[in-house]
Amino acid sequence: MAEPLRRTLRSHSLSALTRLSGIVPPPLLGLGLGTAAALVRRGSLGTRARENLKIAFGQEFSHEKREAILRASFSHSARVFQEWMHLARGAPPSGPHSHKGLWIERTVAVDESIEHLERVMSEGRGAILVSAHLGNWELGPARLRRLGLQGQAVGLERKRDSSSKWITGMRRSYGLESLAQDSHPRRLLEVLQRGEILGLVCDLEVRRLAGLHVPFFDRPALTMTAPAALARAHKTPLIPMRCVARGRGYALLFEEPLALDPDAPRSEATMDLLQRMNRVFENWIRQDPDQWAWHQHRWRTPPGEGPTAPLASRGLAPALPGTPKA
Repeated sequence: MAEPLRRTLRSHSLSALTRLSGIVPPPLLGLGLGTAAALVRRGSLGTRARENLKIAFGQEFSHEKREAILRASFSHSARVFQEWMHLARGAPPSGPHSHKGLWIERTVAVDESIEHLERVMSEGRGAILVSAHLGNWELGPARLRRLGLQGQAVGLERKRDSSSKWITGMRRSYGLESLAQDSHPRRLLEVLQRGEILGLVCDLEVRRLAGLHVPFFDRPALTMTAPAALARAHKTPLIPMRCVARGRGYALLFEEPLALDPDAPRSEATMDLLQRMNRVFENWIRQDPDQWAWHQHRWRTPPGEGPTAPLASRGLAPALPGTPKA
């Protein structure tokens, strides 16, 4: 079955914009993208972002402050997209063209908290990084590749959406391969068994994956259980990582590893770990509310709806060891 026309057009537009970004002066390109973001803000994405901001901060911030965050978040999205196009034009971490990625090293400052990652990696069993759609979540992995660290990212790959190939191609251009969310669990675990990094961006709901409703800004939010299942299967903690804007550059920051309680019952240990992970994400967003993707779905699925069973039990994919059963 052919993909929808709008997806085909989006894919061609992304490719064309990427080529154009190498020709148009960055300030002019940034102005154009900022104008486009302001127009998009007036549509359905802006409405959803406004609703999400009210859920998260309706009792804390005035309407005027929430609107200011809304405008700043769409402006930040334009900045992120411009940086993604720069990545997509090529930024290999090694080889004869590695100089094309030197701007990543100049842009992203690695915080001393990277010692949390180094400590886990020193055991030779890899590491699970969990992140959010905050700051520029692609620049973080790109910076780690410039440090010589190997790994793969888990992400959504639509079968009938060629524009998703632009994302995987952009990651490949800076040295990171992607794994589909419905990949066989063995492929995910093999990354860790090789002593590499497995990255997951897991702050949004994904209704097609196993999930639990976990508090997020004091409201139940469908949260994927895959991070906890991987932590249990590989007996390793989750390491929260964020790459947030600081002035014209970014700071790459890490948190204390989040370990699964080995003595608690499986369902309780899973919920406890996901609650702690969500609290970390919430704290990040409170610090930089203008850098989170408010336009994305987070509280769409109410408790009692959405899959609680892994894809395997629905005949779609194998289950991760340690995934709670329905």
